[in-house]
Parts: sequence; C-alpha cells; structure tokens
Amino acid sequence: MFAVLVAMSFIAAACGGDDSSSSGGSSTTAAGSSGGAYSVDTSKCPKDATAPIKGTIKIGSTMPLSGGVAAVAFAPVAEGLKDYIAYANDNNLVPGYKLELTIEDDQYNASLTTPAVGKLLDNVGVNLFASMIGTPNNLAVRDTLNQECYPQLFAASGSPAFGDVAKYPWTMGGLAPYNTETKVYVDDIAKAFPNGAKVAIHHVNSDFGDVYSSTLKKLAPGAKIDVVTEQTIEAEDANPPTAQVAAIAAKKPDAIIAVPLGAQCPTFLKELANAKAANPGWHPRLYITSTCAAPIILAIAGKDADGLITISGALDVADPKNASNPAVKTYHDYMVSKGFKADGDFATAAAGWSGGEATIAVLAAAAKSGELTRASILNAARNLDFTPSLFRPGVKLKTDGEKDGFPLESFQVIQWNAGTKTYTDLGSLITQYEGKTEVVDK
Repeated sequence: MFAVLVAMSFIAAACGGDDSSSSGGSSTTAAGSSGGAYSVDTSKCPKDATAPIKGTIKIGSTMPLSGGVAAVAFAPVAEGLKDYIAYANDNNLVPGYKLELTIEDDQYNASLTTPAVGKLLDNVGVNLFASMIGTPNNLAVRDTLNQECYPQLFAASGSPAFGDVAKYPWTMGGLAPYNTETKVYVDDIAKAFPNGAKVAIHHVNSDFGDVYSSTLKKLAPGAKIDVVTEQTIEAEDANPPTAQVAAIAAKKPDAIIAVPLGAQCPTFLKELANAKAANPGWHPRLYITSTCAAPIILAIAGKDADGLITISGALDVADPKNASNPAVKTYHDYMVSKGFKADGDFATAAAGWSGGEATIAVLAAAAKSGELTRASILNAARNLDFTPSLFRPGVKLKTDGEKDGFPLESFQVIQWNAGTKTYTDLGSLITQYEGKTEVVDK
C-alpha cells in the first residue's frame, strides 16, 4: 500500500469521470515546427544539435528502478512507457525509424540523476529525454541539458518552474501545473459560495505545497475568500496530522484545500473524518491535490474519501464503464500481451503509456516537418497540438512557443463517490486556462 502511495505522491494518475464514450482512440495530431512560429535558437548549441538523426531514435529517461518502495511504486510507470515505445515500433508510428528506450535508475535521488543522465549521454548516445520522474530530479539536470541542447520532454512534475521557455527552452513539464490546479479550486469555491467563504489550507511544507498556498492567498481577495488558517506538515512526517486538523476544525471553514504527500493522503482524510464526526453539522467542501486522487488511493481511504473534489484531464482506465472505449481496450490488451498482469495497477501505468504516446507524437511531427534533429524535435514539442488517446474528449497537450510552455492546462472538476469507487463530473470541461499559467521558478 505504501508503495502505491509513494507513486501517487508524484504522478497525477489517469483518473477520470463518467464519460463512457468511445471518442479519442489512438488517432492523434501534432503540429511540427513548420506549422508554428516558434523555432529554438541553436546559435549557442553544439553542432550535433542540428545534425540529422538516422535510423534509430534513442530516448532516455530516469526513474527509481531500485532502492526500496519507490522502485516498486513506479514500476507500473516504467512498464507503461516501455510498452508504448514497443507499441509504436510494432505499428511504425515514426516511419523510417526504430525507437529505442533506455531507462536509467536514479532511485528517486536527485544526486544520482546527474550521473544517470551522463551515462545516457556518453554511453548510450540518446537523442532526447522523456518522462523523467520527479521535480528535483529534473531540476538537477535542467541546466546541463539546456546548455548541451537536448530535449527534456514531459517531465513527470506539475511544478510551474517547467514552463519557462525563454530561460529553459529545452525543458518541458508534463503534468497539470500546481498553480493552475489551485486556480480551478478557487473558481469552484467562488461558484459554490458566491457571498464569500472561509477557507483553510493544509499542505506539505515544501515547494510543492507552497505553490498551492501562495496561489490561494494571491487569488483569495478576488474570490471573496477568507483564508482562516494555514496548517503544514513536513514531507517526512508519517504521524497523523491530528493537531493540524483540530486547528482547522476550530475555525469551521466552509472549504478546505488539502495538499498532503503520499501516505499522508489517506491519513489526512481519516483525521478529517474524525473531526467532522466530532463536530455535527460541519460539512466542509473538500478539495484535494490531484496527486492524492487516484482511485487506488481513495479506495484505501474508504468512506473517509467520500465527496472530495479534485481535477483530472484523463479517463479513468480502471473504471468498468470505460472498458469498452477503444483506446482503453487497446491500452489494456497491449499491456497484458507484454506481460502486465490483468489485475495490475493500470491507472499508474497509464501515466507512462501517455507520456510515451506524447513523446512519439512529437517525434512523428518532427520527422514530417523536415530533417529530424534534436532541434526539430524541440520545435515540434513547442508547437504542439496533440490529443492523447487516454485523455478526456476536449483535453489536449498544447503549446505555443514562449507564449505557452505548459502542455496540460484543461481539466474536469470531479467528485469521488466512495460507494461506487468512481468519479462524477462537476460542471463542464475547463479550458479557460490554456496559455495562462504563470511560471514560478524558485
């Protein structure tokens, strides 16, 4: 259980709502560099950044493959990524090229990411990096990869630091930006409480949690929100947040935004359930970070998770009503054909599959735009309009050079039903934040 919680701390899992349509499939589109205005400056790059890539495209990534529970937790992500690359080779999705993926083990330790990336560059000769897991891990090599001009695509992080195209053109984030997620919650609170609301925030004491807190405080006045208390917990603290939740309950807020980490997710939900039971009539509207909101975590939390609200841009591949969706069926069947167990964690593995799918869409677009080089790969990524097959209808990965460096900015607000272990949509798809996420780089 803890291994699963560790994984969900850092990856926004493929959790969706009630949509059971068969839209999407595996057909996607992406705009290459020839179709967009952005073109990366290579004047200070090594010459090989514009050298043609022939025959084999070598993709590198770093993930925790050993070192304890993190390795177990992220195993489905690695499998999903590997299997999509195999699927792309089987189906010739980048005509004229063979795709080769190498994942190096950094044990989710940023100090090991740098030598792992060095090995991929010097010994393997990779052309690009994709789906590297973890904010500190990606930050550890961001300067090097930008100086050497290697695409660092779809970093498995929602840090708003990974959208600074002007300063770091070769690095791109892959998950929902945490500050935009907070804006969605603030909007929903304002809608639910048009005359104003008292709001509490509980968050892990880290850059991750600080993004949610600072964004809430910035937006609170305009949404008639009174932030009545801010409670924090250290990232390594495994104790129940009894004192923090008691402090929140004492203020009787109308809504709570919760940003715990890993095993703290169900622990917080249990403490909150106890506090509500001790305070009859208090039923705060609860928003929880999408990194805590995978169905597998909420199933562990049981009835304590009932009614919580979060966001998602993806289909829930584990929801039985999505089983007939052609894209979900293709994903499930291919993973099983490659040895993934039918009772395995498909929701977590879908993060790897979708990351691979996005990467291959970029490579295919770059190849079509002209000569395939590291620079043309980066240009295709920065002029992207791509619909992943496991995403909700209407959700795209879309970029626009320096105007918009964040691929994922459309979401559905969803609410968890602990009885059915599924989500229900609240309102319509939110697309208003496309191209409007603020870069925050500490």
